[in-house]
Amino acid sequence: MSKMNKKIVIFIVFITLVVLAGIFMKMPIDNKMLVDNKTQVGGMDIQFRDGISEPEVKSVLENYNMTMNYGLDYNTSYTNEKYYIMVDKDKITDIKSELGKEKNWTEVTPAFMKGNYYIITVPEQTINDRSFLDILGKHGLQLKKFVWCEIRFGDGSKNWIPERDAIGIKNELEKDENIFTVHLGYLYYGKYT
Repeated sequence: MSKMNKKIVIFIVFITLVVLAGIFMKMPIDNKMLVDNKTQVGGMDIQFRDGISEPEVKSVLENYNMTMNYGLDYNTSYTNEKYYIMVDKDKITDIKSELGKEKNWTEVTPAFMKGNYYIITVPEQTINDRSFLDILGKHGLQLKKFVWCEIRFGDGSKNWIPERDAIGIKNELEKDENIFTVHLGYLYYGKYT
């Protein structure tokens, strides 16, 4: 084997080893700030049903152990998920099919189950679309608006709770009939996201 061929073979073996090492090495990709091995959750965004008032929101939240004092911003609008329809679980296939035929709204509109109903998020650009409104009328469906509330944890000296506690609170809150979803707000480099 010539000197040049040996160099090429060694180079190929080296590159192969580097690629294999890259595939099998576990690289840390989580940038969440850790304190005592606990991921920090600084707050929650809670998606409530249409029409719930601020006193009702406060009453709902008082029924759960939030583990720390918190601040509440009622009816925030930081998200694009503003509107929804509630569809009986027995009619979901027909409704999604019809919505999909018209302009394929169902590809971009997530649906999740709450009780005996599916909640279908509706993009804001469709709320004035005549054919969309005709489909709603045909099936006796009403367009509703989520009430989003933001919870910020804090007691003056600490502004977060451990992720484990936050997930427990999230799971309990999502059992409430007035709440659709809860999104955790993690702290990254000291900023609430």
